[in-house]
Amino acid sequence: MLSRVEARFDDHVVVSDGATGSELLAMLPSHGHLDLAALEHPREVLAVHLSYLAAGAELLLTATFAASRPRLERLQAGDRVEIVNLEAVKLARDAREIAGVDALVGGSIGPLAGVIDLDDPAGRATIAAAHAEQAASLAGRGADLLVLETFFRLDELELAIRAVREVSSLPIIASLTFPDESAPENVAANAEKVRRLLEADLLAAGVNCAPGPHATLEVLDALGEVGGRLAVRPNAGALVRRAGRLIPPPATPAYLAAFARRAAALGAHLVGGCCGTGPEHIRAIAEAVKGLRPGRRARPRVQVAERPRPQAPPVAERSSLAAKLAAGVHVHVVQLDPPKGSNADRLVAATHRLAAQAQVDAFDVNSNPLARLRMDSLWLASEIQRATRIETIPHITPRDASLMGLQSQLLGAWRSGLRNVLAISGDPSQLGDYPGVHDVYHVDIFELVRALSRMAEGVDCAGNPVGDPPAFCLGVAVNPGADDLEAEIARLHRKADAGAHFAMSQVFFDWAPWERLLERCGGRLPIPGLVAVWPLGSLKLALRLHNEVPGIVVPESFLRQLESAGPDAAKVGAELAHRMAAEAPRYAAGAYYVAPFRNPEEILPFLPPAAHPPKG
Repeated sequence: MLSRVEARFDDHVVVSDGATGSELLAMLPSHGHLDLAALEHPREVLAVHLSYLAAGAELLLTATFAASRPRLERLQAGDRVEIVNLEAVKLARDAREIAGVDALVGGSIGPLAGVIDLDDPAGRATIAAAHAEQAASLAGRGADLLVLETFFRLDELELAIRAVREVSSLPIIASLTFPDESAPENVAANAEKVRRLLEADLLAAGVNCAPGPHATLEVLDALGEVGGRLAVRPNAGALVRRAGRLIPPPATPAYLAAFARRAAALGAHLVGGCCGTGPEHIRAIAEAVKGLRPGRRARPRVQVAERPRPQAPPVAERSSLAAKLAAGVHVHVVQLDPPKGSNADRLVAATHRLAAQAQVDAFDVNSNPLARLRMDSLWLASEIQRATRIETIPHITPRDASLMGLQSQLLGAWRSGLRNVLAISGDPSQLGDYPGVHDVYHVDIFELVRALSRMAEGVDCAGNPVGDPPAFCLGVAVNPGADDLEAEIARLHRKADAGAHFAMSQVFFDWAPWERLLERCGGRLPIPGLVAVWPLGSLKLALRLHNEVPGIVVPESFLRQLESAGPDAAKVGAELAHRMAAEAPRYAAGAYYVAPFRNPEEILPFLPPAAHPPKG
C-alpha cells in the first residue's frame, strides 16, 4: 500500500478534494451536527464526495475532522467514535466505487489543543490517546492513508504523529495552519516549522486552511530546497456565516488554478483546498496541474534568525500586590460589584475615598456576579486604578467569551496598566430553560490559566508572539467548604501547576473549613491564599446565601445568633467580621473585604486605617 501511494505522489501532482465541511454546512439543516454528518446525513456526505470526484479529485478526505472522542463528547456522543469514523470511511469508499474513479481515501483527523489543555501532562496523554483511537478506527475500516490537518501547534502535531504510528502503519500526511499570515517575519518562522515536519518521514507535509493561497505560496517560497513531499490545501478565503447563510469567499476558480500551478512549480506534490473551496475550484486546480510533475527550483537555504522573544520580569516585579505577597506582607483587598448600568461615577468616587481613609492594597472587581449583567470588570478596574493609583484585580471567566476574545481583552487590559487578574469559572447564566445553556465555555478554567501563563511567556494559545508579554499576577479561586475537599485541593494544585500565583477563597464564616483545607494541604497552600471577610447585615441575607448560592455555607450557630439578635443582627455580623479580620494574619497571606453594593464605604470600619496620604 505504501509503495502504491508513494508512487502516485511521485508520478504527478495529486489533487485532493476541497472543503467538505463548508460544503456540508451549506447543505445541512441549522440544527444539524457537522461532526456527526456521516451518521445523521449520509446522503449529503456522499453527494459532496461525488461532486469532488467529478471535478477531478484523486484524494477524498473523510468527514471525520472532528470525530475524535473529546470533540464528540461535547455533543454527548463520545461513545460513537468508532461508528462515526467507520461510516465516514465507508461513504468515501462508496463514492469511489460509484464514480468508478481510482481515488485514495484519506482519514481526516483534526487537532485537539483547542479542546484539551495540551500543556498539562494529563491533557497531553488524553490528546495522544484520542488521536490513536480515531486513527485505529479509520485504518480499520479501510482508509488508504491518514491526514492530520489544520493543526495550529507543531508540538501537538508531532505528538499526534507518534500516537498514530503506534496503532497504524498507513502513510501519513500532516499539515499545519498559520493564522498569523500578515506579518512578514512570521513567514520564515512558519517555513521553518514546515521544514521540521518534512524531516519526520511522512508521505507528505505542509500547510492547509489558513493562510490563503497568496500567503501559502510565500511559505513555500521561503522553504528553499527541502527533502520530502509538500502538501498544500489553503482556504479560498474567509468563509462568513451571516443571518444563517454561508457567504463563500471571493476567490475565483481561475485564482485557485494560478495558485496550483505556482505551488507545483515550488515543489508541491499535493494541491487542493480547504474552507470555501468548492467543486468548481477543484476542477480548475485539476485542469491547471494536469500532467505536471512536482518541480523544485534549487535555491540555497536561507535561514532567518528569530528575534529574541521579550522576557517578562519576575512576578514580584510585575505588580505591587505580587511584591507584597512575595515579601510575606499581609494584604488587604476590597471586593466590589460593578454597577448594573453604564455609569460608574459613584463607585469610582467611593473607591477614591476608601483609598484615602484605609489601607487598601488592591480593589477586587467582580465579573457579572451570580451571572447577572454588570459593567465590564476590566474596564472598571482600569478606571478605578487610574483614579486611585491603587492596583486592581478584575475577574475574568471563560463563561462570557471565547479564548480568543479573552486573550484579546487581556492584551488591552495589560496595555491599560492592569497587572493582576483573577481567573474563575463563573456562575452559570440563568437565561433559557437550563442554567448555562447560553454560556461560552470555549475552554475550562485550567486551560484559561494555562493560556494566561503562555501569554506571560510572550505567546498566545496558538504559539504566536504577542510582543510585550502580558505577564499578569494571576489569581484563582478555592472553596474550603467544597463537598469533595480532596477534589478541590487537586484542582488548586492543578491551577498552581498551570501558573497561578495566588488564591482567593470562597466566603466562609468560621475558620473550621479553612483549617481543614490547610491540614489537607500539609499546613500550607501551594500558593498564597486570601480569605474573605464579609460583615453580613441581616438574617435574611445569611439565609439566602446559605440556601440559594452554590458553594457558600453559613454555620447553623451563626444563623441562630443572627436570629436571636433580631433588629441587631447587623451588629452580630459586624462582630464576626471584625474577629475574622483580626485573626486572618494567622491563617492566610491576606484578606479580601466584601463591600456592600449600594454603599461600598460601609466596609471602612473593618479595614486598617491608612498609613499614607491619599493617592492621586
